[in-house]
Amino acid sequence: MIGLVDCNNFYVSCERLFDPSLRNRPVIVLSNNDGCAIARSNEAKALGIKMGQPLFQIRDIVRRHNVVVKSSNYALYGDISQRVMTIVTDSAPESTIYSIDEIFIDLDRMTINHTEWARELKYKILRETGIPVGIGISLTKTLAKIANKLAKQSSKANGCLVLNSPKWIDLALDRTATKDVWGIGRQLSRKLANIGITTAKQLREMPDRNARNMMTVGGLKTVLELRGLRCINFEDSPKQRETVCVSRSFGKEVTDVETLKEALLTFAARACKKLRRFDLVAGRFQIYVLSNRFKPNQPQFSKGCDVGLVPYTNDTRILSESISQNLDRIWREGMSVKKAGILMMDLCPSSKAPQDLLAPLHTTDHTLMAALDHIENRFGKETVTIGRLANQQKPDWYMTASNRSPCYTTRWTDIPSIK
Repeated sequence: MIGLVDCNNFYVSCERLFDPSLRNRPVIVLSNNDGCAIARSNEAKALGIKMGQPLFQIRDIVRRHNVVVKSSNYALYGDISQRVMTIVTDSAPESTIYSIDEIFIDLDRMTINHTEWARELKYKILRETGIPVGIGISLTKTLAKIANKLAKQSSKANGCLVLNSPKWIDLALDRTATKDVWGIGRQLSRKLANIGITTAKQLREMPDRNARNMMTVGGLKTVLELRGLRCINFEDSPKQRETVCVSRSFGKEVTDVETLKEALLTFAARACKKLRRFDLVAGRFQIYVLSNRFKPNQPQFSKGCDVGLVPYTNDTRILSESISQNLDRIWREGMSVKKAGILMMDLCPSSKAPQDLLAPLHTTDHTLMAALDHIENRFGKETVTIGRLANQQKPDWYMTASNRSPCYTTRWTDIPSIK
């Protein structure tokens, strides 16, 4: 048996944890730059607010129903997530984290009453972290996902559901639309609907050849998982990263090359720090800029350029120099940039980086980069910068976060005071 522990409306639950006045009220959490709704309380969902819906489209609903709007606070969410995951990993012999609010657990070697065990774990997480969760248990990861979704919807299940008999699995699949099956999504569900397949039960009965032809090998694995056959491996550790991306939508549109350069150099420093944390080096990177798609009256564009790195590196200085040399490949006077980013590619462990006899001799000063990381870890991001200082403490291009909560658990000055 495989279980899935999934936090309920996780970002909203984290906000409510330190502000009880938000309970039983419609609450939404916005993406970077206060752009779109990425988390909604049940009360907000009932008002018709959709996942990913831009804030400007729902301002009337927010005003009319007094919806509480919060800016995303990833430092807080990450810390609370770690606390939840620690409790789960301590309660099961094997587990693998799927996302910030989801973790799979392998229950094969546990002789337990699965329903009672799940309820005890659910109560323990709520008692020790204050975060409500749903727990679904079944034969495969895909079925556990379905069990988890139904556990949250059913008042009788009360957040915990075990699907281990053909009768209950059939009933659950019959009540699950294809678009709600893990790995299917809306586009595939529309294709399936055209041939009369609208439920997970009908999808399970789809012939193997048809499933592979329409949905490739990944779709066939989903069909087999719905039949109770494990096809998605239970991995203890994630695969090596293939890319590292740092991108942001700007709080204010950038209209001059120097400001854009400042932003990209900041992104480069963050990308290189990520590479060093995973002991990786990159052989290629891409910088790109995008216009504001919500202003169709302005010229729309999407520009980028690829740059090779010889030798492979994770040195912030080398990347910064290369960005400065190649920025004119994407910049044009008169541009109004809303979003920019850097994508690090061709990653490999630093010990396995290929060497080039024709490249100029260069040795990365690992001691300097390690000292830079140590200073940032202790005193905060961008305490020390490479070669360039921002024109002001918080540049105009920084993200908008006008409704961000304090970092209650990760910053000394934000720890709540009890009176």
